[in-house]
Amino acid sequence: MNEAILRLYHRMPPPVRSLAAGVRGLYLRSSRYGAASERTTSEALERDRWPPHRLKAYQDERLAMVLHRAATRVPYYRAQWELRRRRGDESAVDVLGNWPVLEKDSVRAQPEAFVADDCNLRQMFREHTSGTTGKPLNVWWSRETTQAWYALAEARWRSWYGVSRRDRWAILGGQLVTPVATKVPPFWVWNAPLRQLYMSSYHLAPELTATYLDALVAYRIHYLFGYTSSLYTLAREALRLGRNDIRMAVVITNAEPALDHQRATISAAFGCPVRETYGMAEIVAALSECEHGQHHLWPEAGLVEILAAGHEAEPGQAGDLVATGLLNADMPLIRYRTGDRAVRADSGPCPCGRTLPRLARIEGRIDDLVTTRDGRRIGRLDPVFKEDLPIREAQIIQEQLQHFRILCVPAPGFGPDVERVLTERLRDRVGDVGVTVERVNEIARSANGKFRAVICKLSPEDLLSVETDRGPREP
Repeated sequence: MNEAILRLYHRMPPPVRSLAAGVRGLYLRSSRYGAASERTTSEALERDRWPPHRLKAYQDERLAMVLHRAATRVPYYRAQWELRRRRGDESAVDVLGNWPVLEKDSVRAQPEAFVADDCNLRQMFREHTSGTTGKPLNVWWSRETTQAWYALAEARWRSWYGVSRRDRWAILGGQLVTPVATKVPPFWVWNAPLRQLYMSSYHLAPELTATYLDALVAYRIHYLFGYTSSLYTLAREALRLGRNDIRMAVVITNAEPALDHQRATISAAFGCPVRETYGMAEIVAALSECEHGQHHLWPEAGLVEILAAGHEAEPGQAGDLVATGLLNADMPLIRYRTGDRAVRADSGPCPCGRTLPRLARIEGRIDDLVTTRDGRRIGRLDPVFKEDLPIREAQIIQEQLQHFRILCVPAPGFGPDVERVLTERLRDRVGDVGVTVERVNEIARSANGKFRAVICKLSPEDLLSVETDRGPREP
């Protein structure tokens, strides 16, 4: 959202904010769902149980179309193949292994070059994401791709769990639905067209969390969706308060892995199963967790490789998740290194009866949580870097309770104004803290080649001081 519009929205009284959210919801509903949505959802559910050879034939047919379109209609790839031909390289375009692995930096540097030349960007939806590593990235979806994606989500992020978009649901996400300095509810906004209660993940201080629980009851919420860390915080407080009046059909996690202790707490608090999901704005890969805890890939979204030292990893071995998008043929990403690490599952049948390929787990996407003086624990701070700032990559480090560093690898155009925007956005999310912005040449990587987007350096004593400062709590 444009910064000026966001400031104006924040000055609106809560009922008007919900009205504004409803207007936005009408637009999103018309963009995401169309006449073919229900049919596409039904077809996806049917493919869940196709025999493996039929799924492979389906993917092979789609892959052949995507590769041909990429090589002939997408400027970036067309230039690559023309150069290879001039050098005498006779590699076949239709063999996926002949395509090099695509790095995020190449897409980030010239995103428009990955859009097919028979598409009009002004008629497409732009998705802006900083991903899991604080690196801004633009992708474009056509209306057809958008509606296909949400039909798949309806099938595998809802239908599998016995819910639908027509149920009343709540999401704990990263939108600033109310200013972070606000200490009086509501910390949410009701989006009537989407039947969605959008709840701020930035106001989950212990003394405020009970109001979230009251809102779930008041709005008759049927299921929850959101960041794992935020859902876990909400669940812990529900258990502490002894709230047994909040029961959900399912809690669906995204953006962060759902760890065993988090699952147990969330399930106990809301009396329902917890299901983990995985996806990305680039929509080259997605997965859903079935009722037996298995993580099934979506064959329509992309063809997934798990590469260790440049070769396909064995089952049980971790590697880089590299995916070729099959859904978005207007901005095809071929053998795209997602930046996540994953482990391939064995090829045995799943007790759920679905034949979709599986991953044992996703190893990436674990950001540290930062802790504020008032006891809030906040993850997924990547929205700080959105909206086309001239940054190649960035990292947030919490050095002390009241002081943060933002490390930035600048792109052309980076200057004091950008530093000020970064500082304001971080404070919008964590409160009135000291912020130092540092320009660096690179961000240090860990052993798996990635860096953490958020690092918390607080000691156990610092965390204990937060509990002490809050004083005694009601039993």
